[in-house]
Amino acid sequence: MGRRELPVDYTVWARGRLARALRELRVQAGLTYDELAVRTGLSAATLKRAASGRTVPAWETITKLAEACDGTPEEYIQLWRSARAADRGRMKELRRPPAPALITTAGQFSETLEYLYESSGAPSLRELQARAGGAHLLPISSAARIVTRQALPASHQQCAAFLTALGIGPGQLRRLVDAYDRITAHSTAPWRALSDLEEAFGIKAATFDVPGPDDGSGLVYRLDPRNLPRGVALKSQMLLLMDPSGRITDVRT
Repeated sequence: MGRRELPVDYTVWARGRLARALRELRVQAGLTYDELAVRTGLSAATLKRAASGRTVPAWETITKLAEACDGTPEEYIQLWRSARAADRGRMKELRRPPAPALITTAGQFSETLEYLYESSGAPSLRELQARAGGAHLLPISSAARIVTRQALPASHQQCAAFLTALGIGPGQLRRLVDAYDRITAHSTAPWRALSDLEEAFGIKAATFDVPGPDDGSGLVYRLDPRNLPRGVALKSQMLLLMDPSGRITDVRT
């Protein structure tokens, strides 16, 4: 007879709730961890850890565990998201976003995307890309800039792909994409100018300092010496300030 399983760790309550649900699922299926390991292709140690409450298992682990027990992975998505959010601790630092119709600036929209990302369990960048439909819809580099609030999605399509990857429902997705289109409609020229700038200098790792001023009047673009290609010299960081027409209004170093 095997050793009795240790009690669920409820140090983080949401983590403990998820672990308890996974244990109950296994017991109902009448499977041991060794039997589950055979069915899932995961180690017994990984499965025990997933049901311990000490860590938040990867979503892939929950999917395989649920399917092996004839359960439905989607039944556990909210428990997993809550556990991830509690484990990361970012949600308490973020403000609940307003309704999409009330989002009026790039900064607000960027905050909204971060909130949605964290509340969805902060999936890995590769997972985001896969859920979005592939690299052609959401490159990992773009996903990284969006979740760290360095940039907004580059297009209407990319915005929809990112929201789809977060599991946002059709109605809310449509309202958020409408807000994105409304906010970015006036700033297509600066974005185009910045794209031209990247192409001209061969810059691949330059970043946006901010998504845009709160009044939506322009953009701030940051060139960092460490991000420039070989052969392009810059002694210090440079800030390019652009108005809505894409005209550079100021250069600061």
